[in-house]
Amino acid sequence: MTKKVRPNAHIWMHAEQFYNAAELMWQGDVVRLSLPMVVNYSLAAELAIKSAEGVTTLGDAANMIVDGQVVASVIGAATLGSAVHGHGLAAVFSKLQQAAQTDIAQKFKTATGEELAPLLTMCADYFVNARYAYEMKAGLYNIGAVRTLADGLLKAVMAHGLNKPN
Repeated sequence: MTKKVRPNAHIWMHAEQFYNAAELMWQGDVVRLSLPMVVNYSLAAELAIKSAEGVTTLGDAANMIVDGQVVASVIGAATLGSAVHGHGLAAVFSKLQQAAQTDIAQKFKTATGEELAPLLTMCADYFVNARYAYEMKAGLYNIGAVRTLADGLLKAVMAHGLNKPN
């Protein structure tokens, strides 16, 4: 099997969809559906990070045999995924290659005017905590921060991916 690590547009597009869903709930100064909004923004941020280092695993070639004769060689199916896993945003980000972390952090600062690390720490567990809020005591969420984080990561990871050689 062959693995190739590079930005993954498939994962990034899913991140964008969760961000767009959260934006539909954003009403400026009025916040409606706060938990679904936090879940969507934080999942968008998580998937944006994961898309920075997507992995494509190509299956091994196999021979097609008909009546005992090899008639063709068939390439195995490809699997798409991320090189990094988990839900804690700061922890997932720290698993990216150092060069990717540096580049994305710089591009995030350019896109938002904010430092990335404090937002990753502040919003680290928002996805799990908001998704499973019914199992816990009430939590507090900085919706503006997670919105900035998701938006900035989408922009930064896109810029990172456009600059990365194939």
